[in-house]
Amino acid sequence: MTAPPADDVIALDPAVSRGPAPAQTGARRGGTLHILRDGAYDHLDPQRSYTLQALAVGHLLFRTLTMFREDGNGGRVLVGDLAETPGQDVDGDGRTWEFTLKPGIRFEDGREVTAADVAYGIARSFASEISDGPTHLRNWLSENGDYPGPYGKGEGGQGHTRGRDDGPLDVPGLEVRDARTLVLRFRDPHPDLPFAVSQPVTAPVPRDADTRADYDHAPVATGPYRIERHVPGERLTLVRNPHWDAVTDPVRHDHPDRVEIEMGVEAAEQVRRVRADQGPDACAVAENQPPESLAAELVADPSLAGRLSRDPTPLVWYLAINTARVTDLDVRRAIAHALDKTGFRDAMSAGQGVPVHTLLPAATIGHRDYPDPYPSGGHGDPRAAAALLDGATPELRLVSREDAYFLAPAKLLAGSLERAGLRVELVEIDRPSHNAVLKTQGHPYDLYLMCMASDWPGASSLLGMFDGRTIAATGNDNFVYLDDPGINAEIDRLRRLPAAEAADGWAALDERLMRDHVPMVPLFSYLHVALNGSRVRGVFTSSFLGTPVYYNAYVDTDAQAEGGA
Repeated sequence: MTAPPADDVIALDPAVSRGPAPAQTGARRGGTLHILRDGAYDHLDPQRSYTLQALAVGHLLFRTLTMFREDGNGGRVLVGDLAETPGQDVDGDGRTWEFTLKPGIRFEDGREVTAADVAYGIARSFASEISDGPTHLRNWLSENGDYPGPYGKGEGGQGHTRGRDDGPLDVPGLEVRDARTLVLRFRDPHPDLPFAVSQPVTAPVPRDADTRADYDHAPVATGPYRIERHVPGERLTLVRNPHWDAVTDPVRHDHPDRVEIEMGVEAAEQVRRVRADQGPDACAVAENQPPESLAAELVADPSLAGRLSRDPTPLVWYLAINTARVTDLDVRRAIAHALDKTGFRDAMSAGQGVPVHTLLPAATIGHRDYPDPYPSGGHGDPRAAAALLDGATPELRLVSREDAYFLAPAKLLAGSLERAGLRVELVEIDRPSHNAVLKTQGHPYDLYLMCMASDWPGASSLLGMFDGRTIAATGNDNFVYLDDPGINAEIDRLRRLPAAEAADGWAALDERLMRDHVPMVPLFSYLHVALNGSRVRGVFTSSFLGTPVYYNAYVDTDAQAEGGA
């Protein structure tokens, strides 16, 4: 996968941002799309959503100021979603941006979305109790001054009274000019702002419907679907939103009558069911990556042609190092030398994945393949690591999600570290709270596995996470807690430049971070092996998210699937 040309990513012609979305050849309305997944969503609250599959289902539920429209073949363009365009740089310096909302966009209850509703959604992202989502916009607006969030000093989020109105809405730098116009002002230039507002922190929220932390259970939809039933960890049922208007939406369709999401189905069982193609499973998607032995079997099965794909992704697995706890740089370098990347890849059921050593994924503007500063032969170099430790045997706490899929590779990495002389305590944590704990400053863990991609094609969204001035009590994108004045200053300099101009600088910063700081160790980038039922059409692996997306999906109700209903 190669990086897209920086100048071709944003739709400059307003006509491209108008609806309806491009028609899908052969698409028809009706039927139920089934999605099988292995666990609960971390969040459905748009201001808290940040994991890839939560973002994918969020496409169906929420609209944002801008959104990437993909063609399923690696092409993507940023369009205005709620907004008429991807934004106007008012003075041409990246400091003041204006967005005008399209008329006629409505919540699921029929109320028209206003600029105040978008502003309220953004304001919510400042509240400490719901700060799990992306923080780019929050951090940039905070350059103008502190803001406590919209909840005031009342009681916490659990059991919050609907409609309570006790907190300020004066987000610094955010102006609601009129019912359809929103203006964002920043102290520093932010030329990547149109990308940042594609994230669900800009999804509108009616203030009288906000139940704080409980909003996760039944958020108010603006997309083509709304939630009919939600049993966390078991089932999520989506039905059409009668107030969504395709004429205003340049990205999404509402082809299926319903979307049924079944949770708690292990990846191998997902594949077994979808491969058998019986009854509702002929209309199902196996959302999670299958175990490697099963993936190889699927790839070799000619009968699955047309239902199976092997897609490159921008996703990279990293071992994150808490630099606030692992303060010795030689220990961090020893960790990088010791890691068995190939074994980890295989344990993650990703035998087609590619071991990597750069922080930036290959498809990112600014990626450069510099020499690996910590060569390890793929399976780790315990001698090089031990030489750096010089007889020391530091004890490290490695935290893993409590699921066999994550525990097996975590144990493998722990073993490779122990062979180099490090002592490792492996700690399990429940999957839904994993990220929130690690994004809380002062947590008691040293090492943790994270799978990430850049939030947009430019490098700033990923390398910008290492800005130490953004570290807060909770909700940290800088979950390695690196705070180096030189790195902070270089991030400042590069963020002021358009993506194309900054590309070489970001590439140099990538190498500098790995040589001089080692805040994370890149492990591998993987291919996604995706299997759909014989009646599923229009689902593809996002080149942007690296997971299946559903806004073009439809069910072929006339297809005669073998053994299907």
